[in-house]
Amino acid sequence: MRVMGIDTSTFTGGVALVSGDEIVAEYSATITRSNSESLACVCERLLAGAGWAAPDLDGIAVTVGPGSFTGVRIGVTMAKVLGYALELPIGPVVTLDAIAANLPFSGGTGGLVCPLISARRNLVYTATYRVSGPHPERVSDYAVRCVRDVVRSFRSGEPGGLDRNRERVLFVGDGARVHKQVILEEADAMVAIGPDWCIGPRPAVVAALGRLVIESGKASTAYDLEPFYLGRSSAEMARGEARSGGGHAQGGL
Repeated sequence: MRVMGIDTSTFTGGVALVSGDEIVAEYSATITRSNSESLACVCERLLAGAGWAAPDLDGIAVTVGPGSFTGVRIGVTMAKVLGYALELPIGPVVTLDAIAANLPFSGGTGGLVCPLISARRNLVYTATYRVSGPHPERVSDYAVRCVRDVVRSFRSGEPGGLDRNRERVLFVGDGARVHKQVILEEADAMVAIGPDWCIGPRPAVVAALGRLVIESGKASTAYDLEPFYLGRSSAEMARGEARSGGGHAQGGL
């Protein structure tokens, strides 16, 4: 199955082509408003470089959030346009799942990976995954939480019945970098922060995960594909703050 993977959900993103288990082409970059909107040109160049034409594709994969409100909409819109024009199934991929999948094994001994996507102020989008094989298992709900509360929750063994005497926790994602000082203040010896190369979802990982969604029969269509939101947009929160006199608002996607 030939699948194009698209990610614009965080400040890193790009496009990838996979054929079965083979990565055919991949483009990644720091995402800005200008280059996220020019990813259509990147798609064309990747297809040409691979010797493919758009009708050769069997499916589209796309990150649907949580992440940048504008970025998610750009990626989802691009996937919907391609899916509609080419009559292709679309494999939606949760951004947190894609980040966790950057680390399919944990030193062969098992452990937990906790992706953190920076939201607003001291909030992060997060979930917890147990990693002991090629497909990380999510052991907590998707959530938007205060980063300090996330770190403290591991002390009590909250996510997934954590064994604090055995399992290490690795924080990854741009939220881990943004809130590094808070994590280090609250952490103990069983907590570590991942390297920068696993900050955001790789487009090839998105394509691979989306292919699995399509092959499992759980694909979306261009008509029913929707972003996955855990909070309100910055514009919505600004309006809410104005109405309430500038009070504290929850972070948005």
